[in-house]
Amino acid sequence: MSAYQLVNRHVEAALAEAAAAAVTPDVVATNLLAEAVRILKQHRKPEDVRSALQFAIDTLEDRDWEFMRP
Repeated sequence: MSAYQLVNRHVEAALAEAAAAAVTPDVVATNLLAEAVRILKQHRKPEDVRSALQFAIDTLEDRDWEFMRP
C-alpha cells in the first residue's frame, strides 16, 4: 500500500464520520491541513514547510501547465 493510499483511506473515513456528525468537508479539510502542518513542523525546517505550502497555493488554479504536456 502506498503512502497516498494509506492516508486517503483515513481521510475518506474521517469525511464519512464527520458527515454523520454534521461536520462539513471544508471543516475537516481545515483541520487536516492544521494537522499536516503540525507534523511537517516536527520533521522539516520552517522554510521547507513554507515552500510546500506555497507550492500548494501556487497550484490552486486548474490550468494547463505547458511544461507538463506530453
